[in-house]
Amino acid sequence: MPFDRLIDFSELRRLKPYRPSFGWFRGRCIDRVYIEQFLSRHAQDIRGHCVEIGEDQYMVRFGNNQITQADVLDVMPREGVTLLADLADAPGLPSNVFDCIICTQVLMCIYDVRAAIQTIFRILSPGGVALITLAGISQIAPPTMMAEGGEFWRFTRFSAQRLFADSFGVENVYVESFGNVLAATAFLHGLVAAELTTEELAYNDPDYPLTVTVRAVKAAPNV
Repeated sequence: MPFDRLIDFSELRRLKPYRPSFGWFRGRCIDRVYIEQFLSRHAQDIRGHCVEIGEDQYMVRFGNNQITQADVLDVMPREGVTLLADLADAPGLPSNVFDCIICTQVLMCIYDVRAAIQTIFRILSPGGVALITLAGISQIAPPTMMAEGGEFWRFTRFSAQRLFADSFGVENVYVESFGNVLAATAFLHGLVAAELTTEELAYNDPDYPLTVTVRAVKAAPNV
């Protein structure tokens, strides 16, 4: 089936999106460009005992043979999941264990996001790194794309910085945002990365954050 690339952007003058559901089945979603660039830049952090929330695709892709043990954590049991827990209420997860936590586009779906961040902090080993991505400007995921529940939150650089600094300390949190008005408009209409140029995707306007990223380090205790 040929790729139906949008050429005439006047087609976006409409009340319903050009394609619903992020263009999920048409190609690489625009937000994934920013998510994967972020993880690629911080691939050196993906090492030791790692856990990825939901699936293992980014541990496999960016681990570069630095991973000694890999787990997949999810709230629902299914093939490939090795740890069953709700990040917002996970007393059964051990503390100070993971060298890296990869959590992409998950915290929007957890109502008690502060509790989830505190769990992430608790289960990281001292010196461990959490690599987090969050939705900024985005549609709400339709129920057909959600295993259960729905989405509660969208984030800015400022809310992400405040939330993670409360647990990790401001000096241990680095927050960025990526996107621009064209990328955000295209994403809302379900266009995919191939329908924008590399330059259009790369331009970053902090007033139009499509994706927010967080690198948070659990400080080692003073000795």
